[in-house]
This record gives sequence, structure tokens and C-alpha cells, in this order.
Amino acid sequence: MKEIFDRLSQAIKNKNDTVLVSVIASSGSTPRGEGARMLIDKNGRVAGTIGGGAVEFRSEQLAKEVLKTKAAKIETFILAPNDVADLGMVCGGNVEVLFQFIDCQEPSVSVICQKFNQHYQENRPCWLISEIGEQPSNHLTFYSRETGFYNEESKELQKLMFKQGMTIVSDSDKRFLVESLINTGKVYIFGGGHVAQALVPVLKTLDFYCVILDDRPELLTKEYFPEADQCVVLDLKNIMDKVEITEEDYVVVMTRGHQFDFEVSKQVLKTNAYYIGVMGSKHKIAIQIKRLKECGFETEEIDRINMPIGLKIKAETPAELAISVAGELIIKRAER
Repeated sequence: MKEIFDRLSQAIKNKNDTVLVSVIASSGSTPRGEGARMLIDKNGRVAGTIGGGAVEFRSEQLAKEVLKTKAAKIETFILAPNDVADLGMVCGGNVEVLFQFIDCQEPSVSVICQKFNQHYQENRPCWLISEIGEQPSNHLTFYSRETGFYNEESKELQKLMFKQGMTIVSDSDKRFLVESLINTGKVYIFGGGHVAQALVPVLKTLDFYCVILDDRPELLTKEYFPEADQCVVLDLKNIMDKVEITEEDYVVVMTRGHQFDFEVSKQVLKTNAYYIGVMGSKHKIAIQIKRLKECGFETEEIDRINMPIGLKIKAETPAELAISVAGELIIKRAER
């Protein structure tokens, strides 16, 4: 969503109207599921994707029509072959797509963009709400637990439960599309070496919030980590002096040595971190497990650690290892 809001903000500055295209339901085998979005202007797609192919091509055409009518609409695409309404695709399934006209002169849209950016910078959860009843609306409502509702005072919305992902909520005769805009949960990467330097750019393209931690300040610079959200210099033997790891956070351990990996692992096992991964060879991992047991950790506790970290793709170089680790984090995020 970061790219969508960045390009939307730019469109507002350039006084360009746009259409927000959102997949709100899907069934069967489809290119993208609920929550896929793209932004369209008079020249075509400017950000995001709903899966490419015939669905995206047809959606771009419909979005240009919405730019003229300025009326929100919902369209259902049938992907089963040989159906009278099919798009000539063979994957099978149906996709329901919402089209919302975004008026560049509507002040509330600019405010919502600003609020999103503030929450993104602080990794705070927030939601975008659209009414999608029989007559879908262009109206957008922003919500966060800290700021409450912006651009809506509906009593129906006061009753909604807000959680990660996209949900459709019905209340009386109204239906609301509610989507979380930020994947909360920080990725704490202990160690600022070559793999970490390759990993951060990959994770940022996937909308992970990245915090690099090391005891070597010379590595925690914009030169080495231009895209990191935070760089924290700390004592690796006392990490809790500088960070608070929650049940939503991911921990990646790849320090410069076995001893530091062990020291960090010992400490993060005492947190409620959602995910813990440690890099290393089979021999190194065996030593880590042995030492953790000697420190009093039970097997069930140690099993929380993904060792060795990453998907098994025979990765060797820092760039390959970054892809391996990022792939594992994608799976863990999707499972949550």
C-alpha cells in the first residue's frame, strides 16, 4: 500500500483524478486474492497490480470509464473457460473488483494520505474502510486506534472489529470493506554484515519494517543501510536495554560470530517474538542447540528458533541468502 499512497499523493499534487481498483472477493484459482489493489489514471496503471493478464487489462479499461462517470462500481470477472462471460483465461474461479473514483480536489483524500504516511513511519496499524452495498461509494474512511475515525461518524463503524487483512462486514443494510493498510510487526535484524545489507532492500520491497542492530556504529549508516527504517547501536549481550520485542515481531540473527548469535538467541527466546531465525551451518546450529540446553532451555523452547534460517534453495551468496530468508518471512507473515 505504500506505493499506492505515494502515487496517490503525487496525483493529488499534479491535480490528476485517479481510480482505486481493489479485489474484494475471489474464488477458485485466481492471479491475486482479496486485498490486491492498483491505482489507475487517464494514462493507465500507475501503481500496484491485481494480478496482470485479462482481469487487469479489462479492469484498466473499466477504470477509465469510471474516470468519466465518477461513480463507484463493482464488477465480477468469470475466469472459467467456455463460460458466456469468461475472459478467455484457463485458471478458473471468479474475481470481484471494486472501482472507486478518487477526486484530486477532495481534501479528505490528501489528509488520509498524510495520516497513512504518519502511521507507516511509526509502524502503527491503521485501516481503510469503504461502503460496498448495492450502491458502492467513493467515500473513504480512515481509522486507527490512536486517532479514531477520520471522514466518518457512522454508528455502524463504531461496532467494527479491526484486525489484520481484509474483511467484509455487514451491519443492518450496509456492507463495509475493511482493510488493514500496514503489516505491523518489525523485523529485528541482529548483525549488520553483508547478508543483512542484501536482505534489507528485499524486505523493504515486501513492506516489512526493518530494524538493524549491531554494536559496530560504523556499519549502521545510510551508506550501508539506506532503506532501513531504524539503525540501533547496542550491546549484543544486553539487547533489551534498547529494544522491546513483541508478539508481532520477527527476529533474524546473523551477527559476526557464534558467540554473539548465542547471546542474542538466549535473550530473544525469553520474549514473545512471533518468529525467530538464526543463520548458520548444521555444525554451528548443533553447537547452538547444545549450549542453549546447557543454559536451561527446554527442547520445546529451542524449537521456536528456525535454524538454519531461510528456505532451502541452496543459497550461498549474500544476495541468494537474502532471497532465502525473505521467502521464509513471507510464508510466516501469510500464516499469521
